[in-house]
Amino acid sequence: MISTTSLIAGIAILAVGTYAMRISGILLNNKTGMSERVKEMFSLSAIVILFSVAMTSTFFDGDQLADIAKIIGVGVAGVLTWKKKPFILVVLSAAIITAMLRWIATLWG
Repeated sequence: MISTTSLIAGIAILAVGTYAMRISGILLNNKTGMSERVKEMFSLSAIVILFSVAMTSTFFDGDQLADIAKIIGVGVAGVLTWKKKPFILVVLSAAIITAMLRWIATLWG
């Protein structure tokens, strides 16, 4: 288990880094010449990072492989999001499907 001091230090470092990035954006507002292609690459890189974090947390639970119910639940959420369904429907559907699959798994032993 991680110590409280390490957790608070990690949160503080991430907060300082986040606000430093925000302040640099304000201070450098249009002072650097970036082409539209570079701006698009930055935008896409943020999406790639978020997607990779989501996939890692979907398929792994700590250092173990995640259970199939979690993977299917995230898949259901992904399909519903792709179909542009309301957020509450996406979250509830994924949670219900995951819970039902885990319940069925406990019945089978």
